[in-house]
Amino acid sequence: GSNQTYGLDGTFAFFANLFVNTYWARTQSEGLEKDDTSYRAQLDYVGDRYGVQLERLTIGDNFNPEVGFVRRDDMVRSFGLLRFSPRPAKSARIRKFSWVGSLDYIENIAGRLDTRKADGEFAIEFQNSDRFAVGVADNYEFLDTPFAIVPGAIIPVGSYDFVTGRIGYSFGQQRLVSANALVEFGDFYDGQRTSVSVSRGRINVTPRLSVEPGVSVNWIDLPTGAFTTNLVTARVTYTMTPLMFASALVQYNSTTDRVSTNARFRWEYRPGSELFVVY
Repeated sequence: GSNQTYGLDGTFAFFANLFVNTYWARTQSEGLEKDDTSYRAQLDYVGDRYGVQLERLTIGDNFNPEVGFVRRDDMVRSFGLLRFSPRPAKSARIRKFSWVGSLDYIENIAGRLDTRKADGEFAIEFQNSDRFAVGVADNYEFLDTPFAIVPGAIIPVGSYDFVTGRIGYSFGQQRLVSANALVEFGDFYDGQRTSVSVSRGRINVTPRLSVEPGVSVNWIDLPTGAFTTNLVTARVTYTMTPLMFASALVQYNSTTDRVSTNARFRWEYRPGSELFVVY
C-alpha cells in the first residue's frame, strides 16, 4: 500500500513571553478513510512571576503517519495550566516559590472521557539551585481492554479514579554530584503503589567524562497480586573535543529481565554539519 503525510505548522511570538504554537496535518492511507487529520493550538505565556498554558489537540482515529511519532490516536485533548512563582524580596536562601495547577482532559473522538488528571504542586527553589517540591494528582483512566502490567498481573476493563501524592528534591546541576530524588505513593487503578526513584543523576568523574546513573523501584499491590519492578539506567558520556563526543545508555528492566544498550557518536565536523553513528 501507500501512505502520504502532509501539513503545516507555525510558531508565533508576541512580546518577550507570549507564544502561539499550532499545526494542521493529514494522512492518506489505503483502506483508511475519514478521521485522518490532526491539529493543535497552543498558547504559552512564560513570564517569570506568572505562567499560563492552554492547549487543544486533536488526533483522528485514522491519522496514520507511517514514519511513526504518534503515541496515541483517537483523542481530543484539552489542557490548561496556571503558575504563580514570586521571588521573595529579602531572602538569603530562597530564590523563588512556585504554585502550579493543571488539568489534562482527554476524550476519544466520540466524546467518551478516557483520561483526566488534575495536578497541584508547591515548590521552593533555593539560591544554590536546589529545588524541593510536593504535589498531589487526581487521576481518572478508562480501560477498554485489559492492561497487563507484568505477566500475571492484569487490570480489568473499567473506569478507575485514584489519587497519588509525591515529594521530591532536586540537587543543582552545578554540584559535583547532582540528581533528582522522588517518592510517589497512593492509589494505583484498583490497588496501591509506592515508588522511589533517582533520575537525572550526574557524576563528573573528570572534566571530559561524566556518568548519569538512575534507578526506579515500584512496589505495587493489586487484587491479582503484589510485585516489585526495578529499572536501572546509566548514561556514560565522554567528550573528546567541544565538537565531538561519544555516549552510551545502558538500561536493565526487571519486568522483562532484559538489558538494552544505545550507543552514539556525534561529530560536528564543520559548523551546521554533523555526523552521527548510532548502535
